Amino acid sequence: MPIFQPEWIRRALFLTAAPLLLLLASPGPATAQLVQNSICKDDLFCLDQGWTDEQRAWWYTTSQGSRLLPLDWALALEMPDSDVKFFGKQNMQDLGYLENPPSNTNPQGLPVGFAIDHDPSSKADLMCDKFPQMCAARTMRKEWVGLNCAACHTAEITLGDKRVRIEGAPASADFQSFIDGVLFSLEATADDDDKFNRFADNVLTPSALPEERANLKQQLNEQIAWRRVLFEKNRTPLVHGHARLDAQGYILNKITSVTGSGEDLFPSPSDAPVSYPFVWNTAQQKQIQWNGIAKNFLEFELFGEKTDFGALVRNTSEVIGVFAHIEAYNRRAFKGYRSSLRLRNMVELERLLGFLESPVWPTDVLPPLDPAMVERGRVLFEGKADCARCHAHLEPDDLVSPAKDQMTPLAEVNTDVFTACNTFLHESVAGNFENQWEFAYTGDVIRREDFTRKMLVNASVGAIISQTPSIFGLIFNDLFNGARARFLGFAEGLTEYLPGVDDQIKKESAQICLTQTDDILAYKARPLNGIWATAPYLHNGSVPTLYDLLLPSRVANSSDDSVASATDAHRPESFGVGQRRFDPAAVGFSQDDPDIRFVFRVRDDNGMPIPGNFNSGHDYGNADLSEAERQDLVEYLKSL
Repeated sequence: MPIFQPEWIRRALFLTAAPLLLLLASPGPATAQLVQNSICKDDLFCLDQGWTDEQRAWWYTTSQGSRLLPLDWALALEMPDSDVKFFGKQNMQDLGYLENPPSNTNPQGLPVGFAIDHDPSSKADLMCDKFPQMCAARTMRKEWVGLNCAACHTAEITLGDKRVRIEGAPASADFQSFIDGVLFSLEATADDDDKFNRFADNVLTPSALPEERANLKQQLNEQIAWRRVLFEKNRTPLVHGHARLDAQGYILNKITSVTGSGEDLFPSPSDAPVSYPFVWNTAQQKQIQWNGIAKNFLEFELFGEKTDFGALVRNTSEVIGVFAHIEAYNRRAFKGYRSSLRLRNMVELERLLGFLESPVWPTDVLPPLDPAMVERGRVLFEGKADCARCHAHLEPDDLVSPAKDQMTPLAEVNTDVFTACNTFLHESVAGNFENQWEFAYTGDVIRREDFTRKMLVNASVGAIISQTPSIFGLIFNDLFNGARARFLGFAEGLTEYLPGVDDQIKKESAQICLTQTDDILAYKARPLNGIWATAPYLHNGSVPTLYDLLLPSRVANSSDDSVASATDAHRPESFGVGQRRFDPAAVGFSQDDPDIRFVFRVRDDNGMPIPGNFNSGHDYGNADLSEAERQDLVEYLKSL
């Protein structure tokens, strides 16, 4: 089998004469067959989603510029309380990351989505104000390990004795425990002489001189100091658990730490985790992310190929959030910001994603669908349940038609508000971003105290410009909403926001976000093709199965909302996540699986609803559905 190298995929995906492009551009009909190959072999199978084995391998291992730790550090790092390797197979599996056996594209056998980034030149010497010893020792020029898209957007389910890989589906990973664990392991290494000596023996050699070991300790302490800053900004009592991540919170807090002043003006812990979005048909959507904060909006030519500027900014923001090195010290985005961004790889990964088909219910390993139930469910979906009003139909192999995604304001959808609300309210002192245009050449001027999302756009655009001067002059005005909130106070009325919640800051935030109008104070509805493979459900992963989604909730954003009584059938308020055994009847993960890693809870120990974990919303008459109607709707959703 040929080695799948970046230059090879560039030619395969972008040159019209390449046979693979012709194959990809004319995909066959979607099937429910399992494909067995060198990645998907033995008891691991892949659904046919239009990708070859080589493409999977490249998707799993290609760097976007993410730099978490030097590779030799990562391989030497031990767990805080033992000499077991942190990046060892067992710990990474416990954290929910998928095994990716050693190969030509993954010689160290790192998990799916863990990529090696390497720049041996002086261009890799970034953020030297924070890492002076690492820069002086040329550690920045070594191989580093980071994450790419696949770490969060690749799933597995177990079906009897088979494991099934689903590309583009939500991961069951626990990112919060992973990144906190890296910090705690680094701190334990610095504090324990025996642990540090084992670390140094691996990173250096057992015969390394005392001054070399002392220098390594200084570098270790630089990384610890940096990661401790980020940890404190993201700290929250709300545990994300498996299958969720507050990506926008992490990204915005990274921006204020790495290139802003570091001073937040609004409480900004990462306490609004969301289910990892499923990413097939991404290029066909207008609004990206659950709250539509980014848009696909401006197609242009880069590296001789067509790409979308909105996609570039979105992916750059993601890489900044997951460990890219970036500098904005020149205070001039239009001159470009130096960074570790791998722009060409990002364009190619996005291009490859455009060929990913949604997964079809695999009838060769799951129970066959009942045609009569599917038809009755379709009628309900389009009629009584009124689902089709927001969720357009898209065939699994349709990679061209617009997705017709649409945004529903928070006050209408009635689900947990804080993913959208936190991003909307996050403000900080601008630091290096002050008095710059949001989009480098145009847009709002960033004030001394302003929305952090504006600074994120400025950082992302500046990082892109640094590598692509030809972008100069593009118009970016419509990428993100630039409106500034006005906190004018609210008249006291009869409505209580977040009834049952004691946290007054959260209650006031919810009131602001539920009574104002802004593009990002909304959640996205998109086509539901492949929805069967994307549990848990709702944007914050608060509902375990499709069947449970068709039940009413017992929590509400305001006292005006109707809720199910304690005696009615209602959505479960605690359930296990992190396991992979699939429940084909309810469509989600089995609660009988002994491998449950984390228990999601809607309420705390006192029975009070937890902001960020509300399982309300997406209820358009659920209580009026009969049991038979719920079963028919589930059967129809399996068929999409």
